[in-house]
Order: sequence, then C-alpha cells, then structure tokens
Amino acid sequence: MIGKSWVVINLVLVVLFAPSRLSAQTVNLAGTGTVEYHLVHKFHKIVATSKAMAVRGTVDASGLKVMARAQVATFDSENTNRDAHMMEVVEGEKYPYVSVRIGLPGFKLPTSGSTKVNADASVELHGVAVTHPIEISLETKDGVHIQARFEFKESLTAHKIERPSLLFVAVDDEIAIVGKADVIAKP
Repeated sequence: MIGKSWVVINLVLVVLFAPSRLSAQTVNLAGTGTVEYHLVHKFHKIVATSKAMAVRGTVDASGLKVMARAQVATFDSENTNRDAHMMEVVEGEKYPYVSVRIGLPGFKLPTSGSTKVNADASVELHGVAVTHPIEISLETKDGVHIQARFEFKESLTAHKIERPSLLFVAVDDEIAIVGKADVIAKP
C-alpha cells in the first residue's frame, strides 16, 4: 500500500514539475538591418541612415521579446558637420546607442506569408525611454528567414533632446524612424 502511494505521489510530482512536451520551444532571433531617421527643417529635409542595426530576441511560450539597436555614431546623413552636431545634441559619447525593445505576450512566429503586428515599444534615445505603439510588418516564406519592416514617429523633446537649429529656426520636434531587418529564427 505504501509502495503504490509512493509511486502515485512521484508520478504526480513528475507531471507537475517536469517540462511539458506541449510547451512551446524557445526560438532565438538574430539579424541585422538598416534604420534611418527623417528630420525636417523649414529649409530642408534630412535623412540619416545606419547600416549597423543589430536585432536579438526570443519567442517562447510567453511570447516575443526582442531588441533592435544601433550606435548613434553610425548614422550618416552625407554631411559630416551635421552628423557631428547631431552626435553633440544626442550626447552620443554618453549615450552611444539608440534601442527599441518590444515584448508581445502570446506572439507566435508566422510560418509563411505576410502579417502586421502591433506592439508597445520602448524607444530609448539620449538615455530616455519612451513607450508607444508601433506597427511591424513581417514577411517570411519558410518561418526561418523573416524580414521585418517598421516606421513610426518619435519626439525629440520627449527624449529630452534640445532641437537643433539652423538660422535660428529649430528642426521639427517629430522625426520619422524607418527601418528593415533580416532576421533568422533558430531553435
């Protein structure tokens, strides 16, 4: 009698504490991409591009956790004086990275086709994180190679950045962030 009870208790403990075969496998995400900002001044428009964006993340039973980041020094507007001034404005020496972090509960990787995902993103620039929704477009043919595209607006003053001026006229507060990344999903 004691032997049968012991077997039942052990069986219950194994079922409760053993990893479930039905639980989702962790998938690691890694990739690279480009990101650019579009800045508007009354007299001209500026586009600066970084080709050094890194993407890392995981998808598991809890959902998606992903981060994309680029060094602020890698943004090129094809004007070295302007780029040096932007490094000063965003204090690139003190805050060398701009990053976007997303957590999306219940997210499952698409196996094929195109899909749009809405998520709350934490955008950190100049040492200040601001959270707001963004939309990400995902496209894949095999569920392993995924292309992600995004575009959203960001406020310079929300990140405590003093807007640069030219001829005593400050740039617009709102900048557009546009990017794409090629990501590989590996178990």
